[in-house]
Amino acid sequence: MTAHDPTLHPDHPGPSRRHLPGLDGIRGLAILMVMLSHFIVVGGNLAAPSAFSRLMKSGYLGVDLFFVLSGFLITGILMDSKASPNYFRAFYMRRSLRIFPLYYALLALAWMSVVFITPGDRAGLAGQDSMAWFWLYASNIGMAFKGNWLASPTWVGLGHFWSLAVEEQFYLAWPLLVFVTTRKRLERICIVLVVISPLVSLALIHWLGQLASYVSTPGRVGVLAAGAWLAILWRKPGAWDRLKPGLAPIALGSGVLLLAERTFLPVLSFLEPSLALVLGAACVGLAASGAGGSSRRFFLESPVLRWLGKYSYGIYVYHHALKPVWIHFLWDGWIVRVLGTGWPATVCYTAVATAVSLLLAWLSWVCFEGPVLALKSRFDYSSRPLPAAEPSPSSAN
Repeated sequence: MTAHDPTLHPDHPGPSRRHLPGLDGIRGLAILMVMLSHFIVVGGNLAAPSAFSRLMKSGYLGVDLFFVLSGFLITGILMDSKASPNYFRAFYMRRSLRIFPLYYALLALAWMSVVFITPGDRAGLAGQDSMAWFWLYASNIGMAFKGNWLASPTWVGLGHFWSLAVEEQFYLAWPLLVFVTTRKRLERICIVLVVISPLVSLALIHWLGQLASYVSTPGRVGVLAAGAWLAILWRKPGAWDRLKPGLAPIALGSGVLLLAERTFLPVLSFLEPSLALVLGAACVGLAASGAGGSSRRFFLESPVLRWLGKYSYGIYVYHHALKPVWIHFLWDGWIVRVLGTGWPATVCYTAVATAVSLLLAWLSWVCFEGPVLALKSRFDYSSRPLPAAEPSPSSAN
């Protein structure tokens, strides 16, 4: 998933001027869940249905956290910069500089792997599996209509790019909606989107299938709207003060129910999307609250989670894009020969693939993403020159 700005421009009014360290931790927790879930599912260890296998395959909850966080941060940015004369230009240029370079660099790498290494892939990357879906940020649409995952080149996996397509489509529509509506009306729209999201999911399942509900923007708009609703409430001190005491019980209750559903009560699977939405929203709300001195704050603001949060976009892109490489050279080429296919092998594979993914993400930030992101300072929401206190690119990942 993309990493979003936890800090707005210092000239902006409103609470988003504050840096919220807990949100960095939420981002780090989300990418950790996604990454470990993808790496642990290897070698057939989780093939047999069981409570443990269902639990280990729950890393998708990290994606929901990313979506709620995106709705919260992006809506906050848009609301606080609504009066800016550069509202649209600044938003889209700053988002493009953060997201496009790495995304399209990986697509270019994937295409070059086809041209120079596996030209036989070309026949399988045509028609409904055309790479045009990825180039246009529409892979989730292609998957929804195909009813299955789109094909990827032999050496670069692109299946996880569906979530980046959802976010990009959200970016296309949401700024205009925020711009033309009042805050009160926007809040009502968010509530409606959250409430009807289960019905939208059921309709998509009926018309296009389960995968369409999972990867399509209409199927995910409720989670994004939940984050947006939190952003609105956060700018209403009285409303936030009333909501804040209930966040921990809501997170605990929805988390327990979701854990039960994922382990020994699969009969409750119809509640899973709603529980994931509620849990994600409550966790983001708790992180935004930043309760001083609590163990929750200590956990979310830990250096490890914040480090993971800083490089989460690169980690998300690289860890799964290079899965074919991990499997061929690491799993089949080395680990299986030495350790077999049991849990020791899985743990070793997960540890090595995780370490290499983190190293790649760090190098990508230092050598590529960070220098490109430095250009964001040219696209200020204010028409005035940037003050000396403008956050460095490393503080707004």
